[in-house]
Amino acid sequence: MLRKAILIAFVVSFPIVLAIAQAQQFASPKPAPLRDVKTVQIDPTVIPQPDKVKEPSAANLMQDSLRNAFHSANFEVADSAPIRAHIILHEFSSGSAAKRFMVGFGAGRSTIDCNLVVQDADGKELANVPIRVRGNLVWSPYQGNNTQRRQAVNSFDQRVMEEIEKLK
Repeated sequence: MLRKAILIAFVVSFPIVLAIAQAQQFASPKPAPLRDVKTVQIDPTVIPQPDKVKEPSAANLMQDSLRNAFHSANFEVADSAPIRAHIILHEFSSGSAAKRFMVGFGAGRSTIDCNLVVQDADGKELANVPIRVRGNLVWSPYQGNNTQRRQAVNSFDQRVMEEIEKLK
């Protein structure tokens, strides 16, 4: 009886799933807001919840990382440009060595949680990409907070570059 019900559910739902897959295949591609852009303005990092950002230099670090990522992606960074980009930083922590040692399973790892926002000159949002990276799990109980933070920042740098390339 159960097999028959599963078979009926499969036969009924299969055409629907197939139709959705075909519709997605022919859907218009996402616009590339950075396609013909040569110059970008990097705005200061926005921190909506300061209590979740444990590092005093985090805002400047994120802004510098964003600037470097645009340079690496062959964009000119200027003080004034028709396209602006910034980071909205939700969380930045070095993690907790005690949690990494006592709890394990990824507890206490460093975290960077943010959004990459690209806007036009009028402030209209062209892209809003969520980015969340964490420190490494390998040997993490024995790593200090600075090592964990560096790993998360390196992962963040790589991820931002990848996201900028997708927006081209």
